[in-house]
Amino acid sequence: MLRKSLLLALLTAFILTGFGSPTFTAAQEAPAAEESAKPKKKKPRANNPNTDYGKAQQMLKDAGLYQGEITGYKNPETTEALRKYQEQNGLKVTGTLNNETREKMGLPKRKPPVKKKEEGNPTGPQS
Repeated sequence: MLRKSLLLALLTAFILTGFGSPTFTAAQEAPAAEESAKPKKKKPRANNPNTDYGKAQQMLKDAGLYQGEITGYKNPETTEALRKYQEQNGLKVTGTLNNETREKMGLPKRKPPVKKKEEGNPTGPQS
């Protein structure tokens, strides 16, 4: 009887403290694993009027189409100002700095993204 009481007391202690429980240790380790699995967000750069959007914002501001701060980032005010500019200049109205708008503003055209070469040659000769 004493042996059963002692065993019951030990078992109760283990259950109450969570020792030996795989969910206890996994629950404590999970947040660390989740933290490392999430991609880190890039820190925003300081306001940079030298970006294409910064240059466009300044041009739009000079034309009286943009009233916001020159941040170098696209924002709702920039989008609206670009729409007005595109409309006034007979361009396709997108609210973005597309190549047609860039050309009209004297900004360099964006180059299409470079496609990464895939390993192997799926269409080439196979041995």
